[in-house]
Amino acid sequence: MIEVPVGLGVDLVYIPRLQKLCEVYGKRFLTKVFTEEELIYAQKKPIPYPHLASSFAVKEAFYKALGGYRPFRFKEISLIRTEKGPSVKLSGRAKEVFEEVGGKKILLSLSHDFNYTIAVVLIIKAKD
Repeated sequence: MIEVPVGLGVDLVYIPRLQKLCEVYGKRFLTKVFTEEELIYAQKKPIPYPHLASSFAVKEAFYKALGGYRPFRFKEISLIRTEKGPSVKLSGRAKEVFEEVGGKKILLSLSHDFNYTIAVVLIIKAKD
């Protein structure tokens, strides 16, 4: 079995912009966009905004890797941080859409530099 790409998505987030969204819209924005795990992780940090920005970038990059408009909520895409590195956890409609396009694996790369964070998502499917 050969693995082939379904799509590639990249997103760059300006951290001060995300911070402003959090300050203006508060809990309403946070609970609409981020999973409980993402919020808990970020809130344990002295400055949570770079971590929230990383999660946001992953959600956008995943969306773009699928080729654009798909009916799912950002909360259904979660950035998971483990000792082995970051990964993506899907639930609900986002997981269904991933499976509909034949998705088998999600490759993720994150990077940070001062006021920016970037996420690159590659969706892979198996081809017979």
